[in-house]
Amino acid sequence: MPAARVAVSKKAQQAAATREELLAQSLTLFSTRGVSNTSLDDVATAAGVTKGAIYWHFRNKDELFQAILDRIRSRWHDRVLAPVSKASHPRVRLERLFDGYAQLFDETPEICLFLQQTLLDTQNTHCCERVAKVFEQTTAFIERILDDGKREGCFHRSLNSRTTASAIIGSLSGASQQCIANKRLKLRAAIDEVRAMALARVNC
Repeated sequence: MPAARVAVSKKAQQAAATREELLAQSLTLFSTRGVSNTSLDDVATAAGVTKGAIYWHFRNKDELFQAILDRIRSRWHDRVLAPVSKASHPRVRLERLFDGYAQLFDETPEICLFLQQTLLDTQNTHCCERVAKVFEQTTAFIERILDDGKREGCFHRSLNSRTTASAIIGSLSGASQQCIANKRLKLRAAIDEVRAMALARVNC
């Protein structure tokens, strides 16, 4: 390989690594401080780069926030949506939902805090609205699983699918937060408890 091409390839790898570090550090800072209380200077310091390096990859903090949200959507698709969608039976889909969330939160525990912190950030309504939309879409996704189960007779027909879906999302988020706060708690064990309670509630 020509030297010039090697140099370009190495530069591209370094740029990709810098972008990944910026996303990782921003996710951590946004999840603990909130978007409004985190400056690009804070991100640059945490990532060990100059502020100019941030602008090389992102035009502003909002674009950085959107990149994190897009990354979360991508991981959610791979860890939750894809495995769940492959199952035909509603009960199996619901069980896989919990497995997917256990994997997602185990790999990136900051995700839950990032979403919750953004929802509580009243100074940044634009970001709050985008995260609220994510929760709405996820709730609707679970609601469809429950509705399918009701139609097929494996879930209680009297079940309020929307309310139950919202409760499942809240329980998953709460389990993740508790495990971050108390290191003695094991995430998968906590999510298994949420799974058991949900299945006991919905199964006929």
